[in-house]
Amino acid sequence: MAYQKLGSFDDAYIKQSSPSSYQQIQAAKSAWEAANAAGDRAGMDAAHQAAESIRAAYGYSGGVDGSQYLSNAYAPIRSQYMDAANAAAEAYRLAARQGAGQLEAQRPQIQADYDALAKQTYINYMKEKQSLPETMAKLGITGQGAAESTAASQSSQYQRNVLEGELARQEALQGLNNRINELHQQGELQAAQTQADILMSLAQGYPDFLESQQKWEYKRARQQAAQNQQAWENSQQEWKNQQQIREQQLAAQKEAADQQQAAFNRQLAAAKILAQYGDFSGYISLGFNEDQIAQMRRAWQMQQLQK
Repeated sequence: MAYQKLGSFDDAYIKQSSPSSYQQIQAAKSAWEAANAAGDRAGMDAAHQAAESIRAAYGYSGGVDGSQYLSNAYAPIRSQYMDAANAAAEAYRLAARQGAGQLEAQRPQIQADYDALAKQTYINYMKEKQSLPETMAKLGITGQGAAESTAASQSSQYQRNVLEGELARQEALQGLNNRINELHQQGELQAAQTQADILMSLAQGYPDFLESQQKWEYKRARQQAAQNQQAWENSQQEWKNQQQIREQQLAAQKEAADQQQAAFNRQLAAAKILAQYGDFSGYISLGFNEDQIAQMRRAWQMQQLQK
């Protein structure tokens, strides 16, 4: 950013009375330009403070950019306003950090809740799978085809439950992140606004030769507030982008689950063909245990005897 002067004062008094001090100020200005070009905020502040410390010995300040003449008599009052502005801004930031910390503390519990849900989903599936023959017997449902269809339905439902649980987990975590980011952004916006308001009140209460400086600081504070707002909007867009990615991932997971189900159906069809001839080995790859296969074989043998 090019150097934009707020005033026209060029330290002429120091140049005349102490050329060496004047050269030190010029060196500080060069250092400020280099830091500005590099985007080094700390370097810019250090260079400005170095020049200001020299000017202070001669009874004035150069203002926020070194181009003004502000009597040192104003410095204590301005310092009080600046301290008040900074304290008020920090209070908003502190409140935002505390609120964000409270929200962050919820993250482990969210993870634990969804881990427990996933575990219980698996336990329920395994229980249903193991008790399938007994359940069908109690209900009076017989026949190999009914058992196979029920097992396939159980597997498909389990896959859907797992996917839905993971999507809910991601949505809960992203919602938490969104609320944390919102708190931080609101804290920064409120901090910038209160600083801007205090600085404007300072500008309005003092002579015209101070107004240009204070209005510039007010403008800078408002610009910072606008930048914070833009950062917040960017974070919202990022959240939307991530949501779209999650939806795409879910669609890919669903497609993979469908493919897995199709493969299961093909294996099941092959197992059925083999079972017609008394070979039930095809059911092993479908997750049936030896006891369940033995029950199918006995049922088939009894059917053969009845023919």
